[in-house]
Amino acid sequence: MANKLISAGLLAAVLTQFSGAALAGLTNQLKAIRTETSQQSEKNVAIPEPRPRVTRGFSKDKNAYFGDTHVHTALSFDSYLNGNRLSLGDAYRFASGESLTLATGETMQLTRPLDFVVMSDHAEGFGLFVTCARKNLTERQVAFCRGFDKPSKEMYRRTRAEGEMRPPIRSRDLCEDDMAGCLEDGRSTWNEIRDTADEFNEPGEFTAFAGYEYSPPLPKKGKIHRNVLFKNSNTPKRAVSAFDAATVLDLWRFLEQECTGDCEFLTIPHNMNKTWGLAYSGTTIDGDTYNHRDWALRGRNEPIAEIFQLKGSSECGYGVGASDEECNFELIVPICEGKQVPGCSGRTSFAREGLKIGLELEQELGFNPLQYGFIGSTDTHNSAPGDTEEYDWRGGGALHDSPAKKRLNLDSVNKTFAKSTSEGARLKNPGGLAVLWAQENTRDALFEAMQSREAYATSGNRILLRFFAGWEFPEKLINDADLVNKAYKSGVAMGSALGSAPTADASPQFLVWAVKDSLATNLQRIQMIKGWTENGKSMEQVFDIACSDNLKPDPKTGRCPDNGASVDINTCAVRADKGAAELKVNWTDPAFKPDQSAFYYVRILENPSCRWSSYDAIRLGIAPLENVPPTVQERAWSSPIWYSP
Repeated sequence: MANKLISAGLLAAVLTQFSGAALAGLTNQLKAIRTETSQQSEKNVAIPEPRPRVTRGFSKDKNAYFGDTHVHTALSFDSYLNGNRLSLGDAYRFASGESLTLATGETMQLTRPLDFVVMSDHAEGFGLFVTCARKNLTERQVAFCRGFDKPSKEMYRRTRAEGEMRPPIRSRDLCEDDMAGCLEDGRSTWNEIRDTADEFNEPGEFTAFAGYEYSPPLPKKGKIHRNVLFKNSNTPKRAVSAFDAATVLDLWRFLEQECTGDCEFLTIPHNMNKTWGLAYSGTTIDGDTYNHRDWALRGRNEPIAEIFQLKGSSECGYGVGASDEECNFELIVPICEGKQVPGCSGRTSFAREGLKIGLELEQELGFNPLQYGFIGSTDTHNSAPGDTEEYDWRGGGALHDSPAKKRLNLDSVNKTFAKSTSEGARLKNPGGLAVLWAQENTRDALFEAMQSREAYATSGNRILLRFFAGWEFPEKLINDADLVNKAYKSGVAMGSALGSAPTADASPQFLVWAVKDSLATNLQRIQMIKGWTENGKSMEQVFDIACSDNLKPDPKTGRCPDNGASVDINTCAVRADKGAAELKVNWTDPAFKPDQSAFYYVRILENPSCRWSSYDAIRLGIAPLENVPPTVQERAWSSPIWYSP
């Protein structure tokens, strides 16, 4: 096998050539699938007209930039095996507002373009298509490459099984005895990803970061993955996969060693709900316990966490450390009924619990290594960054969950994958968005926002959310026209740590300002989630701190009364006279104790609206499914603000 690197730009041609024949054997079936797609009543679903990108110039008070840091294109082997043939360039153009059409005939398009994106294809598959496109392959290599000709669960399970080995093993069927050649082919893919990000990056208009996903799998469809992104074009020469770094500690050590000078990186954990408790357990995938240096390594390199995406919410789990009813939102994995075992989510599988564990570790280590902010993203495997609109979601896995009948696990002509014996795509959701507060839309400014944790997550909507804390906010600041500027000067923003109390009897003030998404339902409430330590143990409490419709929290339950918002499930029309376009509150913790470490984060809830599955039911002219909720309450989660005595 030749050891010459594929030149920049050639990889796209290789992928195009390889994918051109990949679906050739499905011609007749695709024709039938597209016929089924054409029978969907798209006109019965009201979809807003696409808007052009809105360019926001420099602002000292910062702008909110919406993006997606978790996107898979046809370069990811699982995406390719699902039938996705849309490239890096296709994905960038989609993020900028262009439409894309799946192999099934369904069309996807954002109503509003994104401001930034990270293409995070699986590093474990880098070089696959380059190697398979080479001449003079052996029969063994040809047989392996042909396994990708059609969408294949068998091939997916085979490659996943190699990844589950400890340590993971790079396929001998592909590389044979030329591991050096395979590594160089992987470098070719990484070069193309970095160069394509540079090509589409437009400072001030649209930001493209170079990145990838580090993806060691766990049994029973689990994962302990990280997305890796770089501040600029100065990156290590190769992407580090699970074949190169057996644990995330090895990943961080490699990146710190190789990413020097002008190179800067950060990692983003995701799907904590599917780590089978490893996310915040303090142990590695191999069962080794974190020591002081390991925790410090993690704290340096992981400032944000992805708490919401198409494979479910990782905020919190009802019954495993949380008694918060909103923790049942879009869960895809069952909660552990007893001890943590593979296949369920326990206490250390959720971000809120991780924050509480961070407070406990602070007492033990002298520092908190789990001070992270929140973002959302999609984890789309359709090359469709930011495709989070419930009314226009076409699944996240190409042929695996398209068209609508396939998504709903009904009797579809799409037989490329066997009908799921579980709920299939029905339990998935369109995913979330990452929102960054930055002075301008550039790599430097957005990367700084991630490092400083001035970020928040949404479940796919575009709520605007400000969150500040301070000891002495000016009187009547809540209604001041210069609120944001004065809040920055006299307090700290989301993602920050609040300084020491100025007096023994002082209590911090928390200023929250939320504005509805102009294309979504009205806001219903603002909630404050507090975690703290007491007698060496961590605790939590949820406060409803602002209600819409001039309502007040019930003094007994602490919750906002029902505001009467409703949805016509047959049309998905909502009541526009309920809820608020804007909610503001200046809240003081009634139970604050200056000797207790604590964190606070905000959750904003919208009025109910139709879930994607209900929109698909309208497309098909059937009743909404009975085994999934017909509606959702879209939401936003701020990054926390911490207090230490």
